[in-house]
Amino acid sequence: MKSSNLKKNIHFLFEDMSIKYAINKLSSLKERYCIVLDRKYSFKGTITDGDVRRGLLKGLTVKDEIKSFSRKKNFVTYKELSQKKINLILKKKDISFLPLLNKKKQVLDIYTKKKVERLSLDITMLIMAGGKGMRLRPLTNKIPKPMLLVNNRPLIENIIVNAKKKGISNFIISINYLGKKIKRYLNDGKKLGVKIKYLNERKPLGTAGSLSLLKNFNKTIILSNADIISDIDYYEMLNYHNKKKSMLTVSAKIIKNTINYGNLITKGSRVSNIVEKPVKDLKINAGIYVINPKIKKFLKKNTYQDMTNLINLLLKEKCKVEIFPLHESWTDYGLKKNILKHQS
Repeated sequence: MKSSNLKKNIHFLFEDMSIKYAINKLSSLKERYCIVLDRKYSFKGTITDGDVRRGLLKGLTVKDEIKSFSRKKNFVTYKELSQKKINLILKKKDISFLPLLNKKKQVLDIYTKKKVERLSLDITMLIMAGGKGMRLRPLTNKIPKPMLLVNNRPLIENIIVNAKKKGISNFIISINYLGKKIKRYLNDGKKLGVKIKYLNERKPLGTAGSLSLLKNFNKTIILSNADIISDIDYYEMLNYHNKKKSMLTVSAKIIKNTINYGNLITKGSRVSNIVEKPVKDLKINAGIYVINPKIKKFLKKNTYQDMTNLINLLLKEKCKVEIFPLHESWTDYGLKKNILKHQS
């Protein structure tokens, strides 16, 4: 990279920008990293999608500056390197980029592997579409919840199209209540450019029970509720799951919960402080999971099981359950107000 092009690099961000700006920038890049600079264009660190999520877990918010999230300790080089040497370093250090700096800590180049592979994930998504949609009655009296329209297409089609954009092309759909209508509409998935198979629940099995019906369940899978639409990055979630060596990884949306009363801080019966309308971060289950096939031993075939019960069972057995915080868009269409909003 020539110094004259220094200020034009698409991977550059300033440390005093908001993290919300960084999230938008990262999502637009094929290579998902940014170099963090001060206003004199000196190198201050790096930031990736993983750094953003770790910051959110620590209690930072999208209003905070990039420097609060960025990684300060990085692999860098002050020597020009051949592509062969670059590839060896990237592989050995398990990193995807390497900044080349001068003595003033200005970035002269960013070494990466030459070819950026087209995103394609070798994984299957299981969509739980067998529920009766009781909370959405009377909308679901004659139509299964996954077939309700959102932005002029069925909920479940939105989920599949979004996942396809993120590199997923193999799907299994678990059906029960009015399941024939889902199967008739989607068929084998050919019209959407994907492959779809079906699991037929003879009786409602809950949000996790269909896992027991999977044949040849020997590889990690993604499981999604059929009423959640999100722009979640499945590649990052899988990478996170594998690095954590988790049995089950739960997507989590962080929301602000405001208590509309003054919170009294006390020592015994004596008031030491009062906080007016305190705000607390809540991590809510976002209904998308990555699941290790070893979970099979905790499942009973054709037995009703909610994901909440399964997670509690895993925790009781000391299995590793991790959360993957979402900064992407996420909407729960199991709520009638959200369905009605997007049908008007």
